[in-house]
Amino acid sequence: MSGDYAPGMLGSPDPERLSALTAQIGARLKTDTAAISEGMTAAIEQNMAELDIADMHASLHASVVDNVEVIVDLLAERKDATDLPALPDAHRYAVDLAQQRVPEASLRRAYHVGSNHLLAHIFDQVRRLDCEPQEKLQLYHHLAGWTYQYVDEITRSVIATYQEEQRSSRERAARATEAIVTQVLAGDDVPALQFRAATGYELQQPHLACCVWIDTADPAHPPVALSGVIERLRAALAVPGEALVVSTGRHAADVWFGWSTRRTVDVQAVRPLVDAEGSARIAFGTPDPGADGFRTSLARAHQVATIARVGGTDASRVVSYADDGVPVIARLADDLVDTRHWVRQTLRDLALETDDAARQRETVRVFLKSGSNFSRTASELMLHRNTIRYRLTAAEKQLGRHLTDKPLDTQLALEACRMLGSAVLTAEEPRTAWSPLN
Repeated sequence: MSGDYAPGMLGSPDPERLSALTAQIGARLKTDTAAISEGMTAAIEQNMAELDIADMHASLHASVVDNVEVIVDLLAERKDATDLPALPDAHRYAVDLAQQRVPEASLRRAYHVGSNHLLAHIFDQVRRLDCEPQEKLQLYHHLAGWTYQYVDEITRSVIATYQEEQRSSRERAARATEAIVTQVLAGDDVPALQFRAATGYELQQPHLACCVWIDTADPAHPPVALSGVIERLRAALAVPGEALVVSTGRHAADVWFGWSTRRTVDVQAVRPLVDAEGSARIAFGTPDPGADGFRTSLARAHQVATIARVGGTDASRVVSYADDGVPVIARLADDLVDTRHWVRQTLRDLALETDDAARQRETVRVFLKSGSNFSRTASELMLHRNTIRYRLTAAEKQLGRHLTDKPLDTQLALEACRMLGSAVLTAEEPRTAWSPLN
């Protein structure tokens, strides 16, 4: 049991005697609070480089003095360690650290460094007391526990102040960012330096804007943290700088990345992200430079976001205005009733919401996209050429015409089905006798 403490090892202290000795320690420390505070401030700055900030030395020292004077008063007046009065300078320092973005853990550690320094003074005073050695051991144990309680209580209090200031700072920054972004989007002439000062983002550069949101109504995937999705998106796009993020809802944001007009958006590089975060949805605009590009890129992102909002397919979870046919599909998504009717007229039985029709649609889509090349179609779908021929023959029967008839309408309708899914498919089989009025 050497070095371990167990109840009873120090005997049963007399509470009144222990309280009186504690008051003596407090009274003795009162004569030396200025020196204790100076030494504690120096110890914190020497042991924690991130807190050795010239402009904040006075704030740190005021916080230390606040704490030391309260501790000494509590000891001298025989009060509980949790019986804290207001400590305005200690809380002011917590606010200063939050505003300087010094990590929360540093504030917590500062109190432990400070308490170690103070305990050295306390124990020195205990050694000087004229009392029995057993009483000194009991007093050491009591004061160590008392100091731990004080540190636990005060750190919870100042950390709460720190976190509240962080939250308030984020809200103030978000409001300032939203206000100046709104000015730019409205076409106001905002100086680039002013914009950068308010947002930390460079306005006079090429931009790639996107809408990012979490589909909280998706029963198959639980909601994920929007901030985490945006950060992983930045990594997937290999963007070196920070994104500019403006919240548009609890689970939605408009996002801008510094980009290059010579660089295309690789949607395939982003698909693993939306596959892993099943409730995430992303719609990209096009890379465009300057303030005009800042507006244009976002406007195009919003335009194609309709696809991701109404589409129920994997292909619709991440879309880009720059991808072939996507701007047109977005227009079709604006009027689903009319689009569903047009898709049914164009594809006839291929517009059915069945597994068989889906296989046929994909075969025809890939065939037309490949320039009607059987070999490339078979290779992409990993099927035999004869299987491709069989499916295409069956598809022509379902279409009621040759694939070479109305190829553009057919391709566009197939793309609409691929991206919008159930929103434009027909649940019931059309009548065999077909007419435009059906």
